[in-house]
Amino acid sequence: MKKQVVLFFSLAVVLFSFTSCKKAIQEAQEQEITNAITNGTWYVLKFTEGGVDKTTDYTGWDAIYYDNGTFRMAKTGETPLTGTWAGNAADWTFTITFNTTPPSPLEKLGGVWTVTRAVSTDKGSYSKTVAGVVYELEMKKRP
Repeated sequence: MKKQVVLFFSLAVVLFSFTSCKKAIQEAQEQEITNAITNGTWYVLKFTEGGVDKTTDYTGWDAIYYDNGTFRMAKTGETPLTGTWAGNAADWTFTITFNTTPPSPLEKLGGVWTVTRAVSTDKGSYSKTVAGVVYELEMKKRP
């Protein structure tokens, strides 16, 4: 067991020392993030606009992110929404683009979000500033 740990760390040091390996590591991190995002259904746990809690505006909406970079949001009794998403591990951002203009206030979910806390496999925290207004978003995966 001790030999395996030493071997693992030795291999990690060698990988980190080569530039091409750094790119491979970044790609592996991005794939891990993609796998976490695309495995399950997400909902808005918390949404604030300029410090004001607006979470109830998003109650009932669920989002499913697909590994081809698309997503679908749905709520019972509402027309489903679709669009594209992209994560960027290099600058810790997550971008949402709707295919059509969503009803208010869902358009506020679009744009480039910065990861504010490390994303786990079931929760993500993000923020963005638009025209001086700070938006904070927490999404959680349904059990």
